[in-house]
Amino acid sequence: MSLSLNNINKTFGSVKVLNNVSINSIKKECLGIIGPNGAGKSTLFKVISGNLKQDTGDIFFNDSNINNLNIEKRARLGISQSFQKNSLFSEMTVKESLMLALSHKYKITFNILHSLLDNKTINIDAKTIAKDTGLLDYLDIKSDNLAYGLQRQLELGIAIACNPKLLLLDEPTAGMSPAETKGIIILIKNLSIKYSIIIVEHDMDVIYELADRIYVLDRGSLIFEGDAKSVKESKLVQKIYLGI
Repeated sequence: MSLSLNNINKTFGSVKVLNNVSINSIKKECLGIIGPNGAGKSTLFKVISGNLKQDTGDIFFNDSNINNLNIEKRARLGISQSFQKNSLFSEMTVKESLMLALSHKYKITFNILHSLLDNKTINIDAKTIAKDTGLLDYLDIKSDNLAYGLQRQLELGIAIACNPKLLLLDEPTAGMSPAETKGIIILIKNLSIKYSIIIVEHDMDVIYELADRIYVLDRGSLIFEGDAKSVKESKLVQKIYLGI
């Protein structure tokens, strides 16, 4: 087992946002989380990453209880995330951004006295990640000058550079054109060969294309779990989520 959430509850004021949510993700699996607006998807994602702490319930990662670990400590264990909105250093090139992320993996300080650009290992790793994320031809381009889809690919590259065992992807296709979405789907499919992935996504076609299993949330509760075919055919999902 890679990740296990057991009876997770979270309340904001009088509103129960997560209600006894239990989710299990196995290694090398792409897990999808879907639901209508206000279903609790973003809150659940933040609880998994360590941005929020649940009120009750337990979270296990590779058999270790991580209830009390913050986002930084969870990242050190191998939980890495890519956010819905780009959070890049606009003046850094693709190569510099990847090398900075890799410096955390190797615990190297990024400064003038010890330039990462002279580190052969990090140079090689940065180019490997750039190749894996379709950015090899953009190494010397500043992130601010990249097309939006390429910026999202760089976000994925930065997440990968942190040496993850589990990738958390929050709306990875948000704001993308159909062509960019198609490209990111192919990229995530390739990454799913190497990494366990949990993806929160509003685009049902993206989820159907990528997820091995799908959890459906509604008003903070899990209402269904299954593969793409069973989710498509579920009358309950159609009624509550798809409005059919």
